[in-house]
Amino acid sequence: MYLLLVIVVWILFAYKFVDWSQWKKQYPTILYFIVINLSYNFLYYNHTLWAFRGVTADWINHSIINMAFTFFICPVGLIIYLQRFPQQKAMNQLIYIAVWVIFYSVIETLFAYKGMYVYDNGWNGWLNIILNSVLFTVLYIHYKNPVRAILISIPLAILFYLFFPVPLDSLK
Repeated sequence: MYLLLVIVVWILFAYKFVDWSQWKKQYPTILYFIVINLSYNFLYYNHTLWAFRGVTADWINHSIINMAFTFFICPVGLIIYLQRFPQQKAMNQLIYIAVWVIFYSVIETLFAYKGMYVYDNGWNGWLNIILNSVLFTVLYIHYKNPVRAILISIPLAILFYLFFPVPLDSLK
């Protein structure tokens, strides 16, 4: 039930805040996000650091919820984030990123409090704040310069894996 409510809220956000005549400009960055998210879910499938947990029906599991977030909720959020990104003054840009990091971190914290978002294998809410900060920064870099973002992402992915390795037996 809550997943449907979240989708309805993001439909309203999309209606109110998205300029649909411009969505193609954000499309490559949305695909970049989808690749990153699906890569995490593939590699960490049996060794999750964070996961969604359905609380209203048994069939609503991490995979179902994550598909809704990956292919609908986050793309709408990214379009809004990128379309409204301030173009002047680095301070305004930092504040803008901070607002989005806080927004997503608060939502994740509320979901965690309700048992709908769980941490495991050394992950916690503080690390989510760091991840959200890096993610929103690199997503904007990708929007402006995809090659630079990919070059930044490779060492970040390696560092992420070094800090949170996947045990080899979980890759079976």
